Amino acid sequence: MTGKKTAPDGACGLPDLGADTCLSILSETPDGLVLLDGEGRCRYLNPAFTRITGYALEDLPTLARWFERAHPNPAYRQKVQGQGEELFSGVRNLLVASVVCRDGRVREIELRRAAIEGGYVLLAVRDVTDQALVEEDLRQATSELTAVIEAFPDLFVRLNADGTILDVRAGRLAAATSISRAHLGRRMQDLLPAGVGEALSGALQEVVSTNLPAAPLEFRRTKAGEIRHYEARVMPLRELHLMLIIREITERKRAEEELHRHREHLEELVAARTTELERANAQLEQLLYHIEMTERKAAEEWLDSPVELESPWLDESGEARITTDAAGTIVIVDMAAERLTGYTGDEMAGKSVWSLFTGGDLREHLSREVLEQGRSAECEEVAELVRKDGSKETVRVSGDPIVDGSGTVLGMVCTFYRA
Repeated sequence: MTGKKTAPDGACGLPDLGADTCLSILSETPDGLVLLDGEGRCRYLNPAFTRITGYALEDLPTLARWFERAHPNPAYRQKVQGQGEELFSGVRNLLVASVVCRDGRVREIELRRAAIEGGYVLLAVRDVTDQALVEEDLRQATSELTAVIEAFPDLFVRLNADGTILDVRAGRLAAATSISRAHLGRRMQDLLPAGVGEALSGALQEVVSTNLPAAPLEFRRTKAGEIRHYEARVMPLRELHLMLIIREITERKRAEEELHRHREHLEELVAARTTELERANAQLEQLLYHIEMTERKAAEEWLDSPVELESPWLDESGEARITTDAAGTIVIVDMAAERLTGYTGDEMAGKSVWSLFTGGDLREHLSREVLEQGRSAECEEVAELVRKDGSKETVRVSGDPIVDGSGTVLGMVCTFYRA
């Protein structure tokens, strides 16, 4: 066909383009182009280069002038100039550097080298500022994520949907485990106890289908003769990848067991104390019942007595009675005792009956005979009754036990009268 020339051998069948077409290609390419001769003089800059950097051919007559304009900081220029000379000489084929454009903006520029016939060097220039920012953000995010991972006592295992291990990372505080990067490519289920492996398979399927975290799994292993406890959580990632987070919880389990033991012990103490209180309440009820019956019997006897006889407890020389519990604590006081002591029943309730008397072996004798042995007893020696006003009265004292059906001493009726 006329108007076309056959391409020479090795020209890949391309047509023989004219000079205008070649210049049009150089002008329209989106990458900046710089053509340097063997002396480092700039012979050609395309429009894309001027658009990217703002510099024209008259601004950059030589490669040395480029370094002065693009890198005004002497320290940084010294560092980059050496790399630029390596690029120009062919020692390296790629250079990325920060460049000060003509408008004062700083851009990240990538330069690639290509040798041209005749000793020329062609530099392709591309603005990679946005890419550099993305890469820097990615490096920062990766650094932060690595710091977070290292700060936790966990083992992080990245899996695909069927449980194959893709990556393993461990925090610095993580306990040593049997899972490491040596297991890449193996299924996580095969490295766990049988029951746990099956549960993990179910959890993986659940997370893949719902894209939500699964409930934690717990398992244990024996290491160096000691049982260690672990917790595993499965979290969804992108592209059907999953993250398995394993943490040792042995100390937590021990604390829970210790707390459980304390709780059981506390419940035992509460149950024992409840039983004691129930027994004490039962004894108190029996004591009050016997007191009631005793007082009722005394009232009936008084009512049955001849009218002309005065009541024993209304006679100042008659008997007075104080009822106590098994410890000698005053529970009930009759009127004669109130009159004789000067205290009201409410004032004496809760006090020790022994605090009303001085002298002799009254306490020792009645405690042993009445409250311990359950026998009625009378003190041979007289005692002194200390009244509320501080005065003293010589009295004789006796005691009678109050017992239940089983013979247990519930209390005592202490009787005293003027000697």
